[in-house]
Amino acid sequence: MEPSRTDYFSLGEPKPDSMKLAVERRRATWLLIAPAFAVLLGLNLFPIVYALYISCHYWMLARPQPPRFAGLSNYQELFFDARFRNSVLVSLKFIVLAVGIEMLLGFGLAFVFNTRLPGMATLRKLTLLPSLVMPLVVGLVWFYMFNENFGIVNWFWVMLGGTRVPFLTQGALALLSIVATDVWQWTPFVMLVFFAALQALPEYVYEAARIDGLSGSQIFFRVTLPLLRPAILIVLIIRAVDALRSLELVFMMTKGGPAGDTEVLPWYLYTTGFMSLDLGYAAAMAVLMLALVTILSQLFVRQLESREVTP
Repeated sequence: MEPSRTDYFSLGEPKPDSMKLAVERRRATWLLIAPAFAVLLGLNLFPIVYALYISCHYWMLARPQPPRFAGLSNYQELFFDARFRNSVLVSLKFIVLAVGIEMLLGFGLAFVFNTRLPGMATLRKLTLLPSLVMPLVVGLVWFYMFNENFGIVNWFWVMLGGTRVPFLTQGALALLSIVATDVWQWTPFVMLVFFAALQALPEYVYEAARIDGLSGSQIFFRVTLPLLRPAILIVLIIRAVDALRSLELVFMMTKGGPAGDTEVLPWYLYTTGFMSLDLGYAAAMAVLMLALVTILSQLFVRQLESREVTP
C-alpha cells in the first residue's frame, strides 16, 4: 500500500517552496497588469511632461518657425500678466459663489428628501435630471433664457412691469448668471451625495443622543455634522476642482465678457492656445492651472485624512 501525500510530508519529504510560489505569482500578476499600467501611465504622464516641455519654449503656430527654447520666460510673463491675474480672481469668485450655494442648497434638499413623505422618491428622481444634461447644452439653454432681447426671464420680468435686465452684458450680473446656471445643474449632484450619506448614518447613534437628552439642534451640530464631515469634504473636492476647470458655460453664455468680468482661467487658456495659437504661453498657463488644482485638492484630502470622525 502506497503512502498518501500526508504520509510523505510526515516522513520528512520536502514541502513546496511557498516563497518561490509567491514570487512567481507576483511576477505573473505584474506581467498581466503591465500593458494596462503602461497605457494609463502614457495617457496620464506623457501629456504633463509634454506640456512642461512646450511651456519652456516660444511656439506660435501662426508663424512657420520651430519651437524656440525660452526657459522660464513664459512663467515669468504670466506673473506680470494682468489678464491672467484677473482670470484667476474670476475663477476663485466663481468657485466660492457656485460651490458655496450648491453646498447649502444640496445640504438642505438632502434633509428634505430624507423625510419619509409620499412622493419624495419620484421628486428626488426628477430633481436629478439637470445633472444628466451636457454642460454645453445647459449653457446654450440658459443663454437663450437670460438673453436681454428675447430671453424668457426678461419676458416674464417685463410682463410684471419691470425693464429689461442685461443678465449677460453687465459685469456682476453676467458672473452671477453663470453661477446660477452652474448651481441649477450641479446642486442635484451635491444633494444626491448628501442624501446617500444621510441614509448611511446609523440610527442607534441618534437613539443614544435622544436618550442623553440632546435637543434637535444639538443632535444636528454634535452628531449629524461630524458624521457627514467626510461626505462634505469629498463633495467640496469634486465640485471645487470641477468648477475651477469649468469652461462650457462661459463659452456658451458670455465668451469671457463683458470686459473680462467672466473670463475664468480655462477660458483665457482656451483663447490663448486655440485662438491666438500661442502654444508655449498656453502650456505654461496649463501647468500653473494643474498645480493650482493639485494644491486645492490636496488641501481637502489632507483635511479628510487628518481627523477621524467621532460620533
